[in-house]
Amino acid sequence: MVIENLGDRALLLRELPAELRPWQAAACLRAAAIPGAIEVVSSFATVAVLFEEPGDEAERQAAVMLAIGAGGAASHGARRFEVPVCYELGEDLDAVAGELGRTATEVIAFHTGTEYEVQAIGFRPGFPYLGYLPPELAGVARRPSPRPRVPAGSIGIARDQTGIYPEACPGGWALIGRTPYSIVDVGRAWFPLSPGDRIRFRSIDRNEFERLQGEALA
Repeated sequence: MVIENLGDRALLLRELPAELRPWQAAACLRAAAIPGAIEVVSSFATVAVLFEEPGDEAERQAAVMLAIGAGGAASHGARRFEVPVCYELGEDLDAVAGELGRTATEVIAFHTGTEYEVQAIGFRPGFPYLGYLPPELAGVARRPSPRPRVPAGSIGIARDQTGIYPEACPGGWALIGRTPYSIVDVGRAWFPLSPGDRIRFRSIDRNEFERLQGEALA
């Protein structure tokens, strides 16, 4: 594992041990409550530890190493969620099926037949990057230019990932469906998904979509 400085108030952990996922390392660091640390952020391959004030770099690196070595918080209480999806509302479903040499029914079956792990949260508040798509769905390219507005709840795929747009915003992933569930509430600082959580998608029709519209993920 490599630890390097990010300015004078942050450390970056990279080249983590193969058996330790970034979100697991982040859980260990949060549990350790390293003095002065105010936030721990995990991504696909790295973890950042942010500090309130500059401090002794050697001491902080030693504290990080100790926390990672101690482990014990690797599960962090990861949860499982079922997310209903109306694939009839997927604007690109037929195009994706054609690109992959599949039928729309097959795309839906492969997408719902996989359990995904939340790899990271971004690019919008609460947007979960979910990995990884089964080989049968992998390789779909991003759109040449993003849509100016993707509806909230849209389910997108790109390369080997899938994701849920938490709010209406521009976006460049291929859209294969839409969930009626709300997965964020920025005003209340409600973000139920965390790295390490697991998600399965369930196919629903338009009637159930309308019935569930606006319900919160739980």
